[in-house]
Amino acid sequence: MFVLGIDGGGTHTRLELRDMENRLLRREEFGPFNLNSIGEDGFRQLLRQVFDDCGGMQECARLCVGGAGVSNPRVHEVLKQELEATGFSGKWKLCGDQEIALRGAMDTPGLILIAGTGSICFGKNGAGETFRSGGYGHLIDDGGSGYALGRDVLSPAVREADGRSEGTEILNAVYSRLGVSDPGGIVSFVYGKDTDKAAIAAFSSIALTLSAQGNHRAVDILNRGAGELCDMAWAVQKKLRLEGCSIALLGGLFSGDNPYRRCAVEKLSALGTVIAPAHDALWGAAQMAWEL
Repeated sequence: MFVLGIDGGGTHTRLELRDMENRLLRREEFGPFNLNSIGEDGFRQLLRQVFDDCGGMQECARLCVGGAGVSNPRVHEVLKQELEATGFSGKWKLCGDQEIALRGAMDTPGLILIAGTGSICFGKNGAGETFRSGGYGHLIDDGGSGYALGRDVLSPAVREADGRSEGTEILNAVYSRLGVSDPGGIVSFVYGKDTDKAAIAAFSSIALTLSAQGNHRAVDILNRGAGELCDMAWAVQKKLRLEGCSIALLGGLFSGDNPYRRCAVEKLSALGTVIAPAHDALWGAAQMAWEL
């Protein structure tokens, strides 16, 4: 018998198997999980691949699946169908990726703040109540995310190009990254059919680099973004009565010691204690499975 945790992301799906003494057996990685992106057929194929890799699911005692796109009711329906087809008879849970990330980050009341391509804050108090703030998508939300920072780099670039703003540092950095020499090249990239959220988010690195060099516009971009993240954390704290709690930072924008992380930590320190995550989301999924 074994326990299975699954962390399903937009680009990768990871699994962790543990024995009935909660000892790690192995970890594996597969393709994207999000049904909204890969379609129902692709999602079924992924699940069958994962279950086959486990040697079937009849020996699985408990399962926790935390993933992107699980608010789509078809995710639960398809997962239930595929589990029944394997003869699985254990306990199982489906939840959002923010829940397994929080469980991995800490085993106490607190909150996580995730800033990658998108952004979201999620917390849990001692009574077991949970609340999320942000994470409603790049068109109307995702403040402080990589996408937001990237957009806020590209916007002043075109303003510098046509003289609405002084200076050319951001513009020249964007030109260099794209290999173009006029604002039309920027427009073609931004509105091109192959340009996705991650491609826009990649321009956040220009803000990090130029802010470290003292560019005031880049510094402002990071300050605004960190302020958005701080607002999300404050909203969760207020709702869950978590004043002074632990705050774990996750996501690509917080990797390493960079200007954005330092800016966010400075602002968030007024709300609580910023900590490093104890474990990753996959570990959290396996533990949530174990605890069923």
